[in-house]
Amino acid sequence: MTDKKRGGGRVIIDDESKTKRQRKSKSNIKQQHPKSSTIIPHTDTPLPSLLPHQRIDLIATLCESILEDPIAAVASTRTTTTNNGNTHPTKDDANNDNNDDSNQQQLYTKTPSKLTTLLHLASPTTNGYDNHAARLSLISLLAVYQDILPSYRIRLPTATEMAVKVSKDIKQTWDYERRLLNGYQMYLTLLEKTWEGGRYGNSIHLTGGDSKNSNKRRGGGGTPTTLAATSIIALSTLLQTNYNFNFRSNILTMVISCASHTNDEIRYACCSSLKIMFDKDASGEASLEAVKRMGKVIKDGIKKNRSVSVYKELLDCWMCLPLRVHEDEAAAAKLATKIKNKRAKKSQQEKDMLEIERELQEGDATLDKIDVAKNQAEMLHTVTMTYFRILRDCCGGDGNDGNGKKNGMQYELLPVCLRGLAKFSHLIHLDAISDLMEVLKDLLKESHNLPLEASINCILCALKTLKGPGQDAIPTDPKEYLIPLYNEISRLGVYNYQSAAVDNNNSNNTASNSNSNMDPSIEAAIRCIDHAFTQRRELSASRLCAFLKRIVSTSMHCPPHSSAPLIASARQMALRYASSSKVQHMFENEEEIVSEGMFTSDASDPEHSNAHATSLWELSLLKFHVNPMVADHAVGMANNTFLKLPGESPLSIGDGMGRNVNEGYIAHRAIMKRHPLATKKLPVKDDEDEFGTSTNERKKKRQQRRNQNQVRFITPRKTGCWHLLEPTCVSML
Repeated sequence: MTDKKRGGGRVIIDDESKTKRQRKSKSNIKQQHPKSSTIIPHTDTPLPSLLPHQRIDLIATLCESILEDPIAAVASTRTTTTNNGNTHPTKDDANNDNNDDSNQQQLYTKTPSKLTTLLHLASPTTNGYDNHAARLSLISLLAVYQDILPSYRIRLPTATEMAVKVSKDIKQTWDYERRLLNGYQMYLTLLEKTWEGGRYGNSIHLTGGDSKNSNKRRGGGGTPTTLAATSIIALSTLLQTNYNFNFRSNILTMVISCASHTNDEIRYACCSSLKIMFDKDASGEASLEAVKRMGKVIKDGIKKNRSVSVYKELLDCWMCLPLRVHEDEAAAAKLATKIKNKRAKKSQQEKDMLEIERELQEGDATLDKIDVAKNQAEMLHTVTMTYFRILRDCCGGDGNDGNGKKNGMQYELLPVCLRGLAKFSHLIHLDAISDLMEVLKDLLKESHNLPLEASINCILCALKTLKGPGQDAIPTDPKEYLIPLYNEISRLGVYNYQSAAVDNNNSNNTASNSNSNMDPSIEAAIRCIDHAFTQRRELSASRLCAFLKRIVSTSMHCPPHSSAPLIASARQMALRYASSSKVQHMFENEEEIVSEGMFTSDASDPEHSNAHATSLWELSLLKFHVNPMVADHAVGMANNTFLKLPGESPLSIGDGMGRNVNEGYIAHRAIMKRHPLATKKLPVKDDEDEFGTSTNERKKKRQQRRNQNQVRFITPRKTGCWHLLEPTCVSML
């Protein structure tokens, strides 16, 4: 039933007396504005007055309501009240006070939006200092924004555009985008303040700035609070999924600054988010901005007399950059862009056509190849300049700080720097490659002072560069890099594998450029051997025999997960040069080898070691190794059997055995025995052999030989018959 007022009285109209059109219009209104099924409790009660479980229930209810209708969730509501404090007057009051309704003034109470309420719950200062509810609210807001944020950048309308009369739908869209951006900005500000307040492990004070300065005066070495760690992890997650949305620069600044934090979990979370963003970003705009900021941080960190610390995980993020454009191609792309811009300036028609092309590309979600090439060229320039700066500080500056002490940070970054140069060297200009080779030669002169991983990666970088663009332009004898490799192989196997396994597990396995579980020094050495002897033809048989002898000898003192890939690598070399007589003589007995001179194991030059005068006697010991993988490869190398590639490649073997070490798996041989209670199978008729014995009889005799008792005669030990003497006599002895 409904009621209407006519003059001073009221006329009651039943639903049956309505016309068909009135009933239909009423049903349409109900369908257009359905009531939300989610009831939000405790909205009138202040947040600090709620109980902990009520706050948690309110967080869950708000999230459900926001996801049901995001447009209504970002808008605030108004509640109509009268001057006497009554809201929504009842029917009885309306009947009794018909004349007073017109005299009462209506007041409006503004109710915050659901997103604003959830933001208040995420701040400890507004939710009653409940850190658990604040942490849940931060995580809930992260999930909500990941669902409702668009994948494009929102551009708010200008004042001129707002003055133009537009349709109601466009205005609603503008209002929704403006409110969404304001709420998202408030969330990012809250995350930043939460991190700044708890990064040193003290209590969070979001309103004051004295806690940060006091923590810095104390040294700033405390562990971050749980709420602060949650805030920085939320920022890292937003960077992975919403790197094309607004306020990207703010998120990048926070994440990159925390990528060199002393806490391992925070550092690995930030670095993994950067790797995932590099892998996903197809246009390269976000990656270019991140690379420039990272380059500035690293430049400030490697300066002398600076307290900024840079960890190798931050530099290792650049290994995930999908750089494919050469510098010459990038120069051509820049030239084409300049020509287009010049044409657009001269002719208005060209300018209009250029704008139309850009709009069509945005609508079709296609990428401009010229823009992608420009972004990749700028990234390559920044990356290579940072790598060269680290090499200059390690080589030219002797790795010393202002006080004359060794600066270990450059040497810690050096292996990652050389690994990156080895990956991107084929994209560098030839003029820069010649300078790079000179720097690598200077580093290898003091390879014994460098860390093992740095020296091996230095050789790998040189061999890759010579194989790629420097093969024809830079005539260099590979002997300059093979002699240091020969001397560094004997240092393999002494790497602390447990620390490497912990670092590998804590890092971002999802976005890492190399998910290998191998010892990084062993992996780099195997790649060097592959580039030096497998992918190119070695003409010196003496050098080849020396490397074979050194690799097999080094595998004797290496752990099994390092020994097996080294033997497999030597096995590949032996099969590659099986036609060499000197190589084949090494598999024979030393008494049968006819050669001049003796083997010199401590020679620095492999050609002067005279390795073909000895044999690979280590294989006869390695075939009895406790690890079956090592024993099988030793036997296979001695028998000159081929590897079953790609499953038995050295890198695959090292990766699999390294994973076994991480998971605590011990390889063993399975011995299958017949159960004594198993039923015997009926004999099957078979053809007899040339001696008249059937197959079943042969199996039966073989089984009898296995089951017969083995008698061993053991000589008894001479005890002096003490067990036959009296106890007193024994005590006297």
